[in-house]
Amino acid sequence: MSFKSRLKQNKIFENAFGFENGIDITNDNQVLYRKNVVIKNIIFVSNLIFTLIFMIVSFGEKSNWLLTALMFPVTFLVNHGLGKTINKKKEDEATQTIAMYIASFYIFLSSTIMYFRLKSGDQVFLQECGYILLYYSLAVCAFYQNKQMLKVVFEWVLVLVTILHFTVTYNVLFSEGAKDIRLFFSTFFQSDEFKDILIRTILLCVFMLVLYASVAMSGYMQEQRKQELMKRRQVQEDFTEVVTKIFDVTLDSSSRSDAEIQNIRIVSQMAQKLASLLGLSMEQSDEIKEYAQIHIDKKVEFVPDGVQTEDEKFEVLKEQTKLGSQIVSRLQLERKCTEIVRVTLESANTQEFITRMNQIQNDIPSQIILICELYVTMRSVQTYKKAYNHKITVQYITDHFRLYFDATVFDRFLRFQDEFEKLYDEN
Repeated sequence: MSFKSRLKQNKIFENAFGFENGIDITNDNQVLYRKNVVIKNIIFVSNLIFTLIFMIVSFGEKSNWLLTALMFPVTFLVNHGLGKTINKKKEDEATQTIAMYIASFYIFLSSTIMYFRLKSGDQVFLQECGYILLYYSLAVCAFYQNKQMLKVVFEWVLVLVTILHFTVTYNVLFSEGAKDIRLFFSTFFQSDEFKDILIRTILLCVFMLVLYASVAMSGYMQEQRKQELMKRRQVQEDFTEVVTKIFDVTLDSSSRSDAEIQNIRIVSQMAQKLASLLGLSMEQSDEIKEYAQIHIDKKVEFVPDGVQTEDEKFEVLKEQTKLGSQIVSRLQLERKCTEIVRVTLESANTQEFITRMNQIQNDIPSQIILICELYVTMRSVQTYKKAYNHKITVQYITDHFRLYFDATVFDRFLRFQDEFEKLYDEN
């Protein structure tokens, strides 16, 4: 089986039986609705299996075929009606609660019918299989993880199963001995039937106790998980609000002049060309160009329109945080360029300063952008300096800026300096 086929099967299974498929687990109504959908699907599959069992045990029998023939349409109608109830008001707690009790009652009722049918046969192992289905129905009800509902179901099940014990498992109430009450009580409590009923009842109670304890623990863990998720969301929302305000102030490119934006465009073109001259691939060169102008092209938007689910919000937050980090890094590189130029023009570039600058984004892509930005900054008018021509700029790069660059980057830039001059002048 191919990976695509397995993925498709997993998707089908998740849609039919995934308890957290596309729901907000902090919303109790959504959770209950999803559980109702899953339990409805489980009931449908169970009824199909029950129908198959009916057909198997009916072979060779002249009777009971009518009941077997009715199983599938009854199964369809019940699931159709349950589905309409569930989907009628998805967000209505009362409707979903009613659907929960209907589903729980029906799965127990269908298991009881199966027990009646298998009990009527002559094969003992089939009778016991039918009895096991009563436990199966309780396990299905436990999937709701609702202690109150489970408590009500347990009370009714204990009463109904006790009646089954005395009427179906052992026909005690309608036996000849039951006509004489005094004789019945004197003999029944010493019989094997009483011992078997007592053991069955004890085992049923133990099973229900274990289910209740499991549901109680699962419910507690689910509640804790929900509380933690709600706290995390609140922190996430607060963090997003604060960071958004910070980014709006520090990363706002609207305050830049047209000349500044044009210079950044020139830097990105030069950086792309220098990357190509250094033998980097076209993809790497394009990435360097994009990074060189990312702080004027991109804007951080933590909650864009159209994002609804928590998974989508998380992915958007992760991507926007990554984008914000890249923009901040690019601004740091821009600030590094400004500091180098200012300190150099002021003749204050000490060894300590050079060492500190070389510790900031000193990888090859950053050096490519930095040397191009130093060239453009020196050629253009800044608030703290006048514009220099190409010859003086190259002289500064040779005499003062080479300490900040790898020899390969520095030599390649100087070797093709005429092309960078032309690129600057054309813009």
